[in-house]
Amino acid sequence: MKRRFVHLEAEEIRTIEDDYKNVAHHQIKQRCYARLLSHKDHQMQSRSTIFPVSLATISNWFTAWKTKGVVGLRNQAGQRRKPILTQTDLPLIKGKVQLNPQHLKAVRTELEAELARDSSEEILKRLLKRLARPLGDGAVPRRDVSV
Repeated sequence: MKRRFVHLEAEEIRTIEDDYKNVAHHQIKQRCYARLLSHKDHQMQSRSTIFPVSLATISNWFTAWKTKGVVGLRNQAGQRRKPILTQTDLPLIKGKVQLNPQHLKAVRTELEAELARDSSEEILKRLLKRLARPLGDGAVPRRDVSV
């Protein structure tokens, strides 16, 4: 088994420890902790038992650290599920729902035909609920109303 240890400078250790303590995302905390374990000469096999990920994933964390530094430990843009219905589809959706507000199945089939994308009735309901949600005192409007 290939051993990958990275000895960190004092400044890098402080940066990683700060990220570990202050970042809200558990994935980034795991990656930071894995880096610290590497600095303390823990083997990849032991790190893969600590974290519920494969050896290849831990190896990818190392590669990201070497190429991008601390930024490599963070989730990159585009690492989540793409929305089925987007912001550009809203005018079409609103128009279809206004024409036929009581029959979402019919609206869904029309949207599927025009947009050439499969969606469920539940996705359409979720989107409509988000659009209809009133803003209370101090509430911030959602920028992304995609589902």
